[in-house]
Amino acid sequence: MGNTSRVQYVATGIFVCLVIIASLYIEQSFLGAFVWGIILSITAFPLYLALRARGCGNMVASLIISVGIFALLAVPMVVMVAKAVDDLPSLYGWVKSASQTGIAVPEQVKDLPAGGRIVPLWQKYLSDPDELRSWLGSVTHTFASSDGKSVTHHLMEIVETFMIAVLSVYFFLVSAESLIGDIRAVGKKFLGRRATDAIDNIVGSVRGTVAGLVLVGMGEGVIIGIGYFLAGTPHPALFMLLTAIVSIVPFCGPVVLAAALATTFAASGGTPALIVGLVGAMAYFFGDHFVRPKLISGNTKIPFLAVLTAILGGLHACGLLGLFIGPAVIAVAFSLWRSAVADSRADIAAT
Repeated sequence: MGNTSRVQYVATGIFVCLVIIASLYIEQSFLGAFVWGIILSITAFPLYLALRARGCGNMVASLIISVGIFALLAVPMVVMVAKAVDDLPSLYGWVKSASQTGIAVPEQVKDLPAGGRIVPLWQKYLSDPDELRSWLGSVTHTFASSDGKSVTHHLMEIVETFMIAVLSVYFFLVSAESLIGDIRAVGKKFLGRRATDAIDNIVGSVRGTVAGLVLVGMGEGVIIGIGYFLAGTPHPALFMLLTAIVSIVPFCGPVVLAAALATTFAASGGTPALIVGLVGAMAYFFGDHFVRPKLISGNTKIPFLAVLTAILGGLHACGLLGLFIGPAVIAVAFSLWRSAVADSRADIAAT
């Protein structure tokens, strides 16, 4: 009888593993979308509870949040992309003209303290039409290759992932009460009382990371974008879009800011470039040194350095999703460590 039970136990374990593997294989194309849906659902869950408290039904509250997420993310991006596309013809005309006549050295560059070193390099690589056409041709060839042709395919994948993620938010929230109960029950079965702390830290890390990375990054992009428009930066909408997207990843935003600053300086001179530099420096200083650390580490009580390295490490390991997966994993690690320390101290005190 014991052998039979043991065989059934092993067979059940193998069967469950096979079912999980098969399910992951079938849904592999949409796993990323489901993870994004989980991240958005965790972030929006307090709003869901607030709507329910105000008398909204389960389905109505879930629908309001899903539509709101779609509008909040899609509409601004579509508007900025449309504005950026409007700038592309003039940008294309400028590139075409530059490839025929070269780019003359601006007077502002000549007046720089290091102008004596910059001017010869500028004349060699930018003022010479043949040299300029050479590297412009290599860039054009890259986009004309198979990689460049797959841009449309990648864009379609992004749109599909976004739509599935928003749709999954609705179904996750509709089933939120039963899902939360199921997750806590399974967690307690495998982790015991540590499951509650682990789940709470995962939720806190996701909410903090979304607020600290996405909201702060987009906010920095909008503030700096206003500086672009005030300073008369060429193609300000395009630079604003790039700045907002890149600023989501720590330390990457200043790269686009530097390019915009150089473009502003070459086109309009030192004073407009100074405006761009000051607005950008203030936005990144307050956003990255005060707002972002408070939002990210405040929800989990984890040192900001640990969260920062988890964000960057997750980015290297899992791509964009790693920005949120990394802090969640580190949050669970800290939670388990603190629980183990508390248990050890309790055992010592008991003896």
